[in-house]
Parts: sequence; C-alpha cells; structure tokens
Amino acid sequence: MLRLLLPLFALSALCCCDERAADQPLQPTSSPAPVEWVDSPEFSGHNAYTHCAAICALGPRYSGSAAYEAQLSYLEKHLHAAGWKTARDTFTAPNGTKMCNLRAFKTNQPAPLLLSCHIDTKINVSPDFVSADDGASGAAVLIELARVLGDFPVELIFLDGEEAFAPSMSETDGLYGSKFDVARRNGKLPRWQINLDMVGGRNKTIAIPSLDTSDFMYAQYADAIRALGFSEEHWTVWPGGYLDDHVPYLEAGVDSLNLIAVFSGSNWWHTPRDNMNRICPRSLHESGIITLQLIRQLLSGKESSDAQ
Repeated sequence: MLRLLLPLFALSALCCCDERAADQPLQPTSSPAPVEWVDSPEFSGHNAYTHCAAICALGPRYSGSAAYEAQLSYLEKHLHAAGWKTARDTFTAPNGTKMCNLRAFKTNQPAPLLLSCHIDTKINVSPDFVSADDGASGAAVLIELARVLGDFPVELIFLDGEEAFAPSMSETDGLYGSKFDVARRNGKLPRWQINLDMVGGRNKTIAIPSLDTSDFMYAQYADAIRALGFSEEHWTVWPGGYLDDHVPYLEAGVDSLNLIAVFSGSNWWHTPRDNMNRICPRSLHESGIITLQLIRQLLSGKESSDAQ
C-alpha cells in the first residue's frame, strides 16, 4: 500500500477552549474551576480533566521526588478502585537517580496491547512547572480509560524517565523507563503499543510521526479518524520521527502508534505555561475515544480497509 499523508495543518482554534487563556500562570497548588464528576459507562473528558488537575496540584513530579511518589499513590488508588492490579518496577538511571514505572493489568496473562504514557516532569525548569500536557494529560486519559475498559486484554504502563536530564533528549539521555521495560520483558513483548503524549491541550493537533509508524498502524489510525468523524486537520501526520517512549518498543519489534501533539515552536513546552490553563476537557475526551476506537479495531482481528 502506498501511504498518503493526511493533510498537514495550520494550527487553528477548537471551539471548546479559548487559546488566550493558555499563557496565564497557575500555581502548583491552584485548582481550575471544578468539574462535576461524570458517573457513566462511557469515557469522560471531564473526569480525565479532574484527574489531570489533581496530578498537577502535586507540583513538579520529576524522577525520585516526593511528588512523583505521591503521583504513584494517586494512580494506584484509582486503578485499584477500577479493578486493576498494579506493580511497581524500580530501577536506577545511569546518574544514580531512582526511578519507578507503574504497570496495571487485569490478569497475569500477557496482553497483546500496551497503552503507555510518561508521568515524569522535566527537572530544574521552575518551582511552578507542573507539566499539565506533557505528562499529566496522558496519565489522566489512561486512568479514565481504566475505568471503562472492561475486559479488553490490555496492559497499562505509566513510565518514568522519559525526560532527559540534559536540556535536550538524545539517544543516550531520556526514555529510561521505556528502555527498562523493554529489557525487563526479555522478549515477551506485546504485539501493539499505543503511546499517549501531550494529548489534552486546547487547540491541539495530534500528528503521528510518519517515520515511526507502520502502514498497518497508519491505516488503523486513519480508520479510527473516519469512524469518529474527526477533523483531518487536527488528527494528522508529522513528516518525520520523534524520540519518544514508543521508540524502544518499536526497535524491539512492537508495532507502535505514538499519539502526540505538535509542540515544535510552541511557547509553552517545558515552561510554566504548560499548566491547567492549557488543558481542555474536549481534547482529553477526543484522545480517550480515539484510543478506545483503536483498541476495538486492533483487538477485533479485523484488517483495516486501508491495509488491504
């Protein structure tokens, strides 16, 4: 199959959130306007928003910090309430920093599909750097998904050490948690992985990396967009690759899809502007329901129409 890229985009406003609020500061202990909890069998972007706010209220959650430990406890509490078992996998980065991945599963049988996100924040940015989109948004979507996934044979993993210690990520600095998890599995890897990174921002445009996406996973992504009636301007393809937590799995033979928002050239990434003022319940909702659609497609065993 010859793959055609979905139209590359010009960023434009989604109707649910006003971009002008995104640059306003928010202290780590502040709370956004409360959102009523939705008790429904369906995925709720409002619930994911509430989780995102609670995680950000912990402050900077860099590897080895007390706030990172509090985040693990928060995730475990809600995962256990939704009927999931959890396991902490601890390890040490080359510079001696203690790290911990959190896995969630329903049974001890290997799952064919892994859903992942990173939950560490970059260190030494600012005391009020809460990294709402770059970390907390993916975790918020996964926690809400855990509530509604039922008996789908999937595993969740909340990864530590995605962020580099140096200002910029490199082949040797960053992705510590995903590299550790691939090695820990000792060849017993899932068939597919969906990684979520920066999936809750107002006016977001998700652009999967072309160089890191197989024709099969691209077709699944395109089918999901069509099935949900999503805009191809805001769910598209980036003409390149990313160093992100899908790469170690991809290199180990896992067919991976990285759902990641465009952040190049932004004025918020790795700054205190990445706060709850950036986050939009509708963006979280869209990211959740497209992940559910992809789960259904992958686990149904039905080939995508574009892959035939």
